[in-house]
Amino acid sequence: MKRYLSDRLPVVLFALLFLAVVVTFQCLQPTFLSSANIVNMMQSVSTTVIAAIGLTFVIAIGRSDISFYMSCCFCGVLMAWLVSLGWHPVPAILCGVAAGAAWGSVSGFAVGKLKLPDIITTIAIGSIAFGLGYLFSDGAFIMQNFIEAKTHYLSQYLVLGIPLPVYVMAAVMVLSYYLLERSRFGRAFYAVGATEKAAYLSGVNVNRTIVLAYVICGTLASVAALIMTARQGYGNVKIGMNLLMPCFTAVYIGMSVFKRPCVVGTALGALLVTAIATGFTSINIPFYVSNLVTGFVLILAILLSKVVVREKQPRMAAKEAGRT
Repeated sequence: MKRYLSDRLPVVLFALLFLAVVVTFQCLQPTFLSSANIVNMMQSVSTTVIAAIGLTFVIAIGRSDISFYMSCCFCGVLMAWLVSLGWHPVPAILCGVAAGAAWGSVSGFAVGKLKLPDIITTIAIGSIAFGLGYLFSDGAFIMQNFIEAKTHYLSQYLVLGIPLPVYVMAAVMVLSYYLLERSRFGRAFYAVGATEKAAYLSGVNVNRTIVLAYVICGTLASVAALIMTARQGYGNVKIGMNLLMPCFTAVYIGMSVFKRPCVVGTALGALLVTAIATGFTSINIPFYVSNLVTGFVLILAILLSKVVVREKQPRMAAKEAGRT
């Protein structure tokens, strides 16, 4: 009974915190919970959720990726550049997603196969991708043929009154939840993150699992960048630069609540971060205050996640290794 209560307490505390945030902003701004604002918030959170779920796979294997928010900038401007050349938006979008997977594979190969340090290596790879993004635009915005090709439909097209990115987010959540938490494929990620040696001895291909985690992260980050580019209405090489902090915060909030990196926890963490940012915007508080609060929330989430993960890790290592 005591263990059951300790497992449920973080969930209850998160629910109370989220409720307090919503009630506070609703009192300060009565339109905060209006249908229009809720739809706008869901559209905003969709890109954070999509990119953060990709990062969840990397955190699950015990690694970090500091390249995804820079490599996705390359993907967004690549799509805009191809559209400006007269390409149909669909193949341009597919090329952008493929570029994200390619950059993820580069990071995964460097970290998984070559055993290079993850943080420094991904910073370098992300910087290369970000720099190459300028080659398409020469530092300028890419607007040619963007609206005419209806590329903005990726972000603004409505289905039953709900923007398309919300459906994309839901599809990514369902698929990622099944892969990471309900399949043998996903258990390999947790096994590697818990103990690489035990995972290897149980038959997990550790190097391949690491590469796949980075490929998934790069792919989903590119999807988020393409949606953000479509919403902005032109190609901008800096499109993904604001993804780093919200994504890491979302993942670690999820870890502090559910005691391991997971899809549902990441989505809830992203929702909390977006609610705070939207609330500050609605009451005309400068954006940098939101950044300060997000930074404090990230530090707190990391501290809490280290405590709960440390308590659960020995039991989790044996469990995941035995099931793979």
